[in-house]
Amino acid sequence: MKNLKPDEPQALLICGLLSVENDLIKSIETTLEEEFGSVLLRSELLPFAWTDYYNAELGEGILRRWLIFSPLVNLLQSWQYKLESCKIENSFRKNGKRRINVDPGFIRLDGLWLLTTKPAGHRTYLEKGVWIELTLRFLKDHCEELPWTYPDHRDTGAQAFFLKAREFLKKELHNV
Repeated sequence: MKNLKPDEPQALLICGLLSVENDLIKSIETTLEEEFGSVLLRSELLPFAWTDYYNAELGEGILRRWLIFSPLVNLLQSWQYKLESCKIENSFRKNGKRRINVDPGFIRLDGLWLLTTKPAGHRTYLEKGVWIELTLRFLKDHCEELPWTYPDHRDTGAQAFFLKAREFLKKELHNV
């Protein structure tokens, strides 16, 4: 594998989706593909029962799906993915409330990195009101959770999906 330069593709884009509308989760893939590239992998559609944090805005019975996109992306302008995801969320608002939550991040060889607009001590500021955090570290064949790892990212099924995406990344980087 050759050494990548900072301006070369280095990661797979991942988007976490939350909504009570099964059809919206499925149909938003088209919108996301227009902005981010082809869906390479998609997780199963799972009940999101880890917290009620989103219930007031999205409703009860929230569903979760993760999407992995191709091609590889450059991390130098990674904050732009969060700003674009916010625009997409806003385009689907109804009565002032989001109907879908779209949270982008990256699968790198070293871990799962998430973008956010919420500052915290463990997050690094990028630009334009966007921060990034390492959410899970990837070790040889498993994930290492961090104190701030979200409960749904601690799930063994979710971690298996992230590690599967990492294997795709390894193959892609080998071919760069």
